[in-house]
Amino acid sequence: MSSNKNNLKNSLRNSEPDPLDDYLDRAEKRTSIKQEEPEIPKPRKNYFGIIVLIVVGFFLLRGVSGISFNPISSIFQTVTTSQPSEDLLNRMNNRMVEMGYAGLNHDDLRDLRSKGVTATYISNVRALGFTDLTLDEAVSLAQADASSAFIAMMIELGYEPTVEDLVNLRSAGVTAFYTSNIHDLGYRDVTMEQLIRMQRIGVTTALIERLQEENGEDIPLEDIIRYRISNQ
Repeated sequence: MSSNKNNLKNSLRNSEPDPLDDYLDRAEKRTSIKQEEPEIPKPRKNYFGIIVLIVVGFFLLRGVSGISFNPISSIFQTVTTSQPSEDLLNRMNNRMVEMGYAGLNHDDLRDLRSKGVTATYISNVRALGFTDLTLDEAVSLAQADASSAFIAMMIELGYEPTVEDLVNLRSAGVTAFYTSNIHDLGYRDVTMEQLIRMQRIGVTTALIERLQEENGEDIPLEDIIRYRISNQ
């Protein structure tokens, strides 16, 4: 009886799987599964597309290289095309001679035009009463941005400015619009010197309106100027 039990135990022991054998079996199964799985092709780089782009770029560069481009020549052409033509200078000279400005060569005319002085500008200023206008005065007016429209409006507002007055007014930033607004606020007797002072220290129409509300509309302009100076 005991021998039968021992035989049974031995048979059961022999039937139990060996851990090492079990591990080897599982490893073999994994290997066989991997071998059966289809290989996924790796994405190939699109070398063909890159080659096509290189070839196209090469021919494009060859086409561009066939176009002659000289940067120095282009700059020179730009500068020369911005210069007045000979015909324009001749016509300008004719008008200048008619107004009494004789003896000017093309270089003189080019210099005047580069400073904003044209025959039309001189003609317009002279028509406003400055018949004795010199070329130096014309240059001063033009460089101070004293347009013929500004001069005409200042005369319309009742002023009789000299060339120096006009240059000083514009150099200080006085405009005809600013002057007109000061007149509309009741200061029609404002002088050109006051306009220059007011503009330089920053007396705005808004400030004048506020001080008029606080002190009455008849507040003297000099009081406004002093207020602005003391509150800068």
